[in-house]
Amino acid sequence: MGQMLDKQVSDLLSRRDHGLACCDVKSSSVRLQKLPLGAEQALQLQALAQVLDASSECLGGQLLAAAVGDLWDKLDEPLRSEAVAAFKAIQQAGKPETIPGVEFNLGGS
Repeated sequence: MGQMLDKQVSDLLSRRDHGLACCDVKSSSVRLQKLPLGAEQALQLQALAQVLDASSECLGGQLLAAAVGDLWDKLDEPLRSEAVAAFKAIQQAGKPETIPGVEFNLGGS
């Protein structure tokens, strides 16, 4: 495991008796992702969530976020530069002001 994933797993196991904090699924800083997961891993995730007193969606999100962070940290320089450029392009494309038909009226009512 990478450092972030290892820390996340340690944190999850140390808080087992207290349950996981509720995860935020409505904030503008959260993006819901639909992704395939093998049937066995999906059942394992559900079982882990049950014993950790969490939802499988929130637990899966926490684990995936840590794994993505670890992967990002391990990218070599050419690939990291390419990933940063792709990240910025995706981020820019998602801004409301870049979507055709969206208008802003600053200070208007």
